[in-house]
Order: sequence, then C-alpha cells, then structure tokens
Amino acid sequence: MNQHIWKNIANIYGTPAYIYDGNKIAQQYELLKNCLPEPFEIFYSVKSNPLLGICQLFKKLGSCIEVASSGELYMALVAGFHPSQIIFTSPGKTCEDLLYAIETGIYSINVESVEEAKLIHQLASDRQRKVNISLRINPNFNINGAGMKMTGVPTQFGIDQSILKETMDIIQALPSVRIRGIHIFSGSQMLDADHIVLTVDEIMKLAVDLMDTYHFQLDFLDLGGGFGIPYFKGESYLEMDRLQGGLSEVWGRYKKRLDGVRIGVESGRFLLAEAGSFMTKVLYVKESKGSKYIVCDGGSNQHASTAFLGRYVRNNFPMRLLEKEGNLEEVNVVGSLCTPTDVLGQKVMLPIAEPGDLLIIDKSGAYGLTHSPVLFLSHVLPPEIICLDGEITVLRERGHYADFLRGQHSFC
Repeated sequence: MNQHIWKNIANIYGTPAYIYDGNKIAQQYELLKNCLPEPFEIFYSVKSNPLLGICQLFKKLGSCIEVASSGELYMALVAGFHPSQIIFTSPGKTCEDLLYAIETGIYSINVESVEEAKLIHQLASDRQRKVNISLRINPNFNINGAGMKMTGVPTQFGIDQSILKETMDIIQALPSVRIRGIHIFSGSQMLDADHIVLTVDEIMKLAVDLMDTYHFQLDFLDLGGGFGIPYFKGESYLEMDRLQGGLSEVWGRYKKRLDGVRIGVESGRFLLAEAGSFMTKVLYVKESKGSKYIVCDGGSNQHASTAFLGRYVRNNFPMRLLEKEGNLEEVNVVGSLCTPTDVLGQKVMLPIAEPGDLLIIDKSGAYGLTHSPVLFLSHVLPPEIICLDGEITVLRERGHYADFLRGQHSFC
C-alpha cells in the first residue's frame, strides 16, 4: 500500500490502528495452496486473527477453518463456514465446548486425551448420537527446525504415541464415538522446507502404520501447520519451490495408501502475518541517561507480540517511520503504559523522529490485537481496517470508554 493510504487512514480513523492488505492475504493463500499436492485442503487457524471479516475473506478464498474455542466456533459459523469445513482443536475443551461442537455437527473434534473422548461419548450417548473425532498424537519423533516445538517433548497437547495401544483399545470400545482421523502438529514458525517435508513424511508413515495396526479406516489426516515467515535478521523465507517438490514426492509415495483420505494443513501466521501492520503515532521523543526513547500512542497492550511479552528472547519486529528517510539513530520504541515491559522495539535504528510521525510495525497481521492484554490500563481498542483492491473497509470500529463497563455492576 502506498503512503497516501496510510496517511488517509490515520487522518480518518486515528491511531493506533491495525491495517490489513487484503490482496496480500489472497496472494499468500494462493502461494500456499499452489505448493500443496492437489487434494490437500487449508484450514485457516482462527487463533491467529479471529476478525469476522478476515474469516469471511478466507471462506471466499476457498479455505476451511480450525477453531480452538466455542467463541471461535461461533465466529466460524457466522462467517459462513459449513460444519463440514470446521475442526475443533484445544487441549482444554469444556463440557460446554464439546456440547456446542456436537450439536453443531462439525467435521471433527480433535481429541487430546482419553478423558476427553469419554466425555464426548457420554454427551453423544445422552443425545443418541455418534460423533466423529480425530486423535491428536504426540509422536515419538522430534524434528528440529520449529520455532516452537510441540511434539516429541513433554506437552499438554495430544496423546503420547507410547500409550496409543491402550488408548485405541479404550476409545474404539466407546459406541458413541468414531475415530475419523489423526492429528499431529509438530511445531510452529518453521522456515526450512526440508524440515516440513520430513515432518509430513513421518506423519504419513505413522498414519499408515496406525491403520494397519489397529484396523480402522482413516477418513481424515490433519498434518498440522507450522509454515513460518521471517521476522528477524538472519531469517530467510520458506523456499516454496523446494517445499512444493518435496511434498509432491512424499505424496507420491503415500497417495495409494491414503487414497480417499481427506488431507488438511493448518495455517495462520503464514497467511496473515505479512499482510498486516500496526500503525501508531509518535507522541514524544525524549532522552534518558544516554538512551533515546520514542513514546507512541500504541503499546504492548495492543500488540504484545512485538514486545515479546512472555517470551525469553527479545527481537525487534521490522518497523519504519512513514515518509522518513535519512540518517539513522538508535532508539527504543515504547508505548504509553505504566510498565517497563512496554517496549515495542529495543535499540532500533530509525530516522530522526518527531512528535506526530507515524510509525509502522510490519508483519503484524497474525497474533496481534487478540493476542494482547487489551484490558491493561483501559485504553480503547484500536480499529482494524482492510484495504482490498484499493477499497478501505473497517472490520472493527475503534473502541469506546463505555466498553470497559460492559457486564459490570455497581457495588456502592
């Protein structure tokens, strides 16, 4: 998007604000779709950005959807997704969550424990239904290359491969559930195509072995996701041609055995991160004990990921000052919160900033506003805006002070 659009949005809708490039979202979807073998389906991971308008755009693009709460399931249905396009994954589904998924008739509840399967059986039996589930497995293999590993290590996710025999014996004996599929999510933020290909190979090998060992027909194989995008210095883009070639080769080996099986991959970050930016306005520029600070009207309460709250490693998201070039200086970019953790960029090299300048934090389309502690200090929610084919549309209006009182009751 050109600089005129950024300034126009700031003038009309104010700052801070999230801005999404709808054309970039479509481009990323097609890029991922085109590198997958023909029968593979993409399931958009709502957790990365649950905006109704974003979900509707992915529905229009042809995506299915993966939810992780009743709220996300409701969002998916309102966005127009058919239950056959919805899967539900979460290590801590409540009775209410499961009942909602059962009554909605979604394609698969991805089960993470024997206890969850038993609860689904009980709820389904009470309603004289048979519910399709997929088993989320924590396999023995642990392939390096993920920014955040989720298999092969102790985790709250899935059923350990080492106890699969007793697990299968118990669940297959439950008359009100049917094992429809297998789900494995090995990790997130993977930037090495070879690691992704090797992971898919291992998952398909395990799926075939399980079918042979436990004599059941597999209808669905959820390969997870983990397709990453580079954020920081030294990181490289996924080699999509290499990924396409590798996946094609793997699929060629398993195609006959998995003929008729629905194959899904999940993605959120790859589809959205580079399509979104967080725009905030410089309020003050100050120095303190030899360090320079740019104080902005948006902070970590609205974009926790850029402040890396809750993580052990701090890196800076790519950021820039709109319409500013020239000599660079080292600065710390901070928000307006009353906490020293409100640091959006640490020792960033930027042109000389002045109050009123617009600062853009790129690669903010995934895990942005809804990944943030938005209630801290009661700043109103920023608007979220999409630009598609040159047309600007508000997806979420700027918040109001009264929003923080919604649902509260006076005491005195």
